[in-house]
Amino acid sequence: MKKQIDRNSVYSSGLKALDDALKAFRKANEELVKGDSVTRNSVWLSNDAIAKATAAPNAKPGAYDFYVKQLATANQRVVDLPASIKTEGAGSFEITLNDGTTCRVDIEALGKDGKEALTPEELARAINGNRELDGKVRAEVVGGKLVLTSAETGEQNGFTIDASGLNDPDLKQAFESAKETSKAQDAIILLGGENGVEIEQPSNVLNSIEGLTITFNKTGAVTVKVSADKEETVKGVRAFVDAYNALMDEFEKLTRAGNEKNNEAGGPLEADAGVRALISQIKNTLRKSVDGVRLHELGIETDRKGRLSINESALDKALKDSPEKLDKLFGNKSTGLVGNFDALLDTWLDASKGQMKKRMESVEHNEKKLDAQSDDLKRRYDRVYDQYVKQFTALQALQANLESTLTRLNDLFSTKNN
Repeated sequence: MKKQIDRNSVYSSGLKALDDALKAFRKANEELVKGDSVTRNSVWLSNDAIAKATAAPNAKPGAYDFYVKQLATANQRVVDLPASIKTEGAGSFEITLNDGTTCRVDIEALGKDGKEALTPEELARAINGNRELDGKVRAEVVGGKLVLTSAETGEQNGFTIDASGLNDPDLKQAFESAKETSKAQDAIILLGGENGVEIEQPSNVLNSIEGLTITFNKTGAVTVKVSADKEETVKGVRAFVDAYNALMDEFEKLTRAGNEKNNEAGGPLEADAGVRALISQIKNTLRKSVDGVRLHELGIETDRKGRLSINESALDKALKDSPEKLDKLFGNKSTGLVGNFDALLDTWLDASKGQMKKRMESVEHNEKKLDAQSDDLKRRYDRVYDQYVKQFTALQALQANLESTLTRLNDLFSTKNN
């Protein structure tokens, strides 16, 4: 029984180690083709005070000249409110956005819970909680003043305040004389320099160039250059190679053959034919060509033990002469080598019907079965033990009675002889 329990426990530990190894390998594959490309890009800016930029793997190498004529800004108005806002008969005011959104803030209704007056903070909370406004204008109190700011930049997000519905003269005057501290305006960016093509948009973030995201922070001229980042690309390939080798090392440890003659235990998954089949499938997937491209063409070589290594000069040549081969071979999450690996790993890691789930369910079933057998064995042992204790106790009582009888007989014969 103990051997069965130990074997089941060892097998369970082996499955958990395999699950961790497969998930780590899948994660490495996903990282390799993050952004649907193995190639990584770098961005250079002539003036990083004017703009910041990031390039996704699918960004095309090239240089772009921009002239930022105007930044997009959010509309902001400051209202100098009285310290206490009377609610009775106060009326209401409206906030209307340039996109047509209108909301009515009924100050009188806000006092229906018995409040005779509101603080500026309470009015700000009422504006922020207005469903019609839906957060398009944010309200806050700064230095006792009500500050209203459009949530997004751009002319279309500007707003106006209509105080004609307010009955309190002081409150009405406060809203009508609200100071516009920031005007709602679009960004005006010229692509191609100061005399280039004009782009007008509500945001300071330009993402109309595939794979390139540029955030403009100041007006002025700036050049953005995108180029392939060889160092980061090689780093990604190396991470894949390391992850594959780590997986093979774990497979070797988990399926190691035992040696009874030398009293050497085998790996916890030594007898699992399915795991051995998985190893063969992964190796075969790696050996296949994808779109006519094989690993060795990119400087990724296999040694006698089945481990991968990088021939840096060959990889460097491949990146220089035909970098597109990297993406052809590795593909993405659904195509190429990575896609093939993902489909294969899914047969094991699928949470609802994968091989790992089936094996863990079998382990749990065996564990419950062995626990039940162990409990039954313990109950039988306890029953037999209790029976022997009772018999032993009865025997002791009998022995005590016999010894007492013998003592009385000895005393009796001793008395007669005297």
